[in-house]
Amino acid sequence: MVIVSMLFPQITEIVHLDVQPINGAIVLFTLLLNFNTMFRYYQTYRFSRFPLQLSIVYTAGWFMLSQIIMVTGEIWRFSWWIYHYLLLASMIVMLIGLIKQYATQGTFISAMRALFTNDPFERITNSISPSVKTLVIATEKKDKYTVGHTFRVTMYALQLAEELQLKPEQLHAIAQGGLVHDVGKISIPDSILNKPGKLSNEEREIIEQHPLSGYEMCRDLGFMKEELSIIRSHHEKWDGSGYPDKLKGEEIDLLARIVAVADVYDALTSERSYRKAWSHSNAMNLLMKERGKHFDPKCVNAWISLCDRNPSVYQYPSNAINSNTTGVLVSTI
Repeated sequence: MVIVSMLFPQITEIVHLDVQPINGAIVLFTLLLNFNTMFRYYQTYRFSRFPLQLSIVYTAGWFMLSQIIMVTGEIWRFSWWIYHYLLLASMIVMLIGLIKQYATQGTFISAMRALFTNDPFERITNSISPSVKTLVIATEKKDKYTVGHTFRVTMYALQLAEELQLKPEQLHAIAQGGLVHDVGKISIPDSILNKPGKLSNEEREIIEQHPLSGYEMCRDLGFMKEELSIIRSHHEKWDGSGYPDKLKGEEIDLLARIVAVADVYDALTSERSYRKAWSHSNAMNLLMKERGKHFDPKCVNAWISLCDRNPSVYQYPSNAINSNTTGVLVSTI
């Protein structure tokens, strides 16, 4: 509209923007567009916590108020000055948001790309906090397999959580907690962690300490309660036979139950030092068999429905991660 009015200024003589009902209709249209912008960017901000997204929310709101003042206020009145100050403040807030976004992403291109991406892998790598980045890098140095595993688990869990219609804040917690759910394995000796044969009872006990080790490590780093529940409880079982706390049913946090399904699915469909990867259908059969015993039936049912409806849900994460080396994965964050 701006370009057209600049190229053809005489259009203002044809379309009278200062009379009813034309100006009212234009204002209503503008308010609806800005409200849609506020709502959509606030929803994505709740997941990603990008500063530029929050700046857009404030800016769109102030634009809405400015539009109302334009049609209801009078020139040189107090409201007229407020209208100009709001426009100035909007531009300042946008610049601040862009600068903060640049500080987190490193380049303006990356900042803008992060703002508009719908790619699941990029959503995760762009939204994780510095503390998570540090832990992922530390985990990669300990066990390169674990990095690809945690990325795939997080992508599966996010899509399952969206299928269950969880809130954006819960999705953010899954993105944060999912990437470090196995960080406690840093403290496990390599001889046990990568043992090709069957573990002894003593070795199994050491392995089963990794949720507590990861929980304590991340708690000291200031992780949120929901993120910590994923780290501590992703090996709990619906029937109460899991570890470390023997929780049962809905005593287990929902986010941990979601990650548990994603974790086991990826473990089954990935190559391990002691066995070949399972097929998708075999892994799904085990999930269905363990429904109500190991897993929350609601989560398994949602995962089955999602995969049947959209096979890319389980195909894309594996292809996206396997096409990168672990070093590339770390460099992207």
